[in-house]
Amino acid sequence: MAGRIVILGGGIAGVSAKLRNRHSVLIDENPYLTMAPRIMDIISGRSPDYPLIPRKLDHTGRVQSIDFENRRVHLHNKDITYDRLIIALGHSQNYSFIKGSKYIHGFSGYGDAMSLRNEIMHKKHIIIIGGGYLGVELAGAIGGNRVTVMEGGKQILAGLPSRFAKTASDLLSSSGVNIALESPVEEVKRDAVIASGKRYESDLTLFAGGFTGNIPETAQDITTKNSRIAVNSYLQSLDYPDVYAAGDTMFVENGGFIPMSAIIARSAGITAMENAMGFRKKFKPNNFANIIRVGKHYFGTVGNTFVQGIPARLIKEAAVALTINHAKEI
Repeated sequence: MAGRIVILGGGIAGVSAKLRNRHSVLIDENPYLTMAPRIMDIISGRSPDYPLIPRKLDHTGRVQSIDFENRRVHLHNKDITYDRLIIALGHSQNYSFIKGSKYIHGFSGYGDAMSLRNEIMHKKHIIIIGGGYLGVELAGAIGGNRVTVMEGGKQILAGLPSRFAKTASDLLSSSGVNIALESPVEEVKRDAVIASGKRYESDLTLFAGGFTGNIPETAQDITTKNSRIAVNSYLQSLDYPDVYAAGDTMFVENGGFIPMSAIIARSAGITAMENAMGFRKKFKPNNFANIIRVGKHYFGTVGNTFVQGIPARLIKEAAVALTINHAKEI
């Protein structure tokens, strides 16, 4: 018998785990699930409530610490015991390694979007550090020739097929966004960014990368990689067989590059729960649909087929609708 299974984190991975086993205990500090694809709509002027999806929790509270040996989770006002634990607490950012990091604004979630949505409107020179998924979608949401994307590599959307980079580059350029490739940031100043020896004016510098896992304080050490819990192919901690991780909190040993998408998070949550229940199911990531949004334009792949325009938008919206329905089911 698996006993009492506790899930920390009510994002897509946590919700998916809960739906797989409704007898489990779901804990999160927020009463709402934040739909990441809708955060960009806040930047574009949509209602602040638009990305927030209400869902039921068994306990609401911030995780203060975890005691793995005594199988106990400490919240701000109570302790929760468990027999099996699934940690799916999402991600945060780290840009402290950049010189002048005090002048950088992070952008990793709803709170950042809310704090910046009015400020962005009045800035003349906006630098976005990072040309990955977030940087590209953020640049598309803001748009205009006042935006420059700083990318250290030879193309934006590194790691994806070249058609992704070309399509995104064409869309961003057509909206006036500047893209500076092979321009690793050396220093951020109050009014400028220095990259590859060149100075770029900036009255707002945003960081769109450097994601790390959210792991609370623990009474015992646990093996991590980039602040993510190191797990085996069953999403089981390398140190504690009764602890599992899913979504942005996991680092799969020998798993290769695993993109952090909603599809992957959902699959990981289900797999972690099934293994916590006593099954032995290896995690096999299958990111069969990969859709990116640049402003009002959508493109990506479904299986091996490249799609764009209305079909791509409908696929993205269907995935969002599915997640919302799941959140409302618990």
